[in-house]
Amino acid sequence: MGRILLLLLTLIISRNSFGQHHVQEISGNTYLYFDEDSSSVPPKSMAVYRDGNGPLYTLHMIGDKLLDLTVDGHQVPSDSMSRYGPVIKEIKVQVERSRVQARLDRQQAERDREQAGRDREQAERDRVQAEKDREQAERDRAQAEKERQQAGRDQEQTVRDREQAEKDREQAGRDREQAGRDREQAERDRKRAAEDRAIMQNIMDDLVKDGLVQDKESIHSLKINSDEMILNGKPLPEAVQKKYIAKYVTGKGYSMSYHIED
Repeated sequence: MGRILLLLLTLIISRNSFGQHHVQEISGNTYLYFDEDSSSVPPKSMAVYRDGNGPLYTLHMIGDKLLDLTVDGHQVPSDSMSRYGPVIKEIKVQVERSRVQARLDRQQAERDREQAGRDREQAERDRVQAEKDREQAERDRAQAEKERQQAGRDQEQTVRDREQAEKDREQAGRDREQAGRDREQAERDRKRAAEDRAIMQNIMDDLVKDGLVQDKESIHSLKINSDEMILNGKPLPEAVQKKYIAKYVTGKGYSMSYHIED
């Protein structure tokens, strides 16, 4: 019933609406529709009021001055308006409350609009900063990649230097007594080292392929023998250890390790 009454009030008033209106359920079945044209001085206003199942009152005012009054659609003569003094007074009180509330609502709406503007500005500043951060992160990533590549080249050079030193040592051995035996032993050692390195590279390739490490650079230390397999200081799962030991360990006492100094 209340919703139907509100719709009825809206249809009635919309015929003469000033554009700024407010529908309010005061309490229970008491309703007030207030419409004001604040562009005129003093402001023109219209109010429609109904209390429960009572009459439907319509007032037209300029400022606080009552121009006319209708009750259930019937015009009240000016000499009879005094009979409706209490209800007119009540309606004016409710109109003033609605006017004050409407003003407060407009002020709050303006504050909300200003805050929304500030929020948009802050969001734009945040977006710009995020873009700057992303660009800086990209530069940092590129620099880190350059440093990683340089570290790889340095490591390769260290290996080449170590290999050259080994060759020099072998050459010096050839110049000494027992050069023949030393050369043969050095050759066997070199082949074993090459085989071990090849096996170690195969193991690393399998570790990457099996998803146990992301890449070879993630391997800092590796140890494998007939009893255990330890990667980066931690034993691998038993099933994984058995798989690698069966594949790469050739006999009891066989051991191979790999380590990069930090």
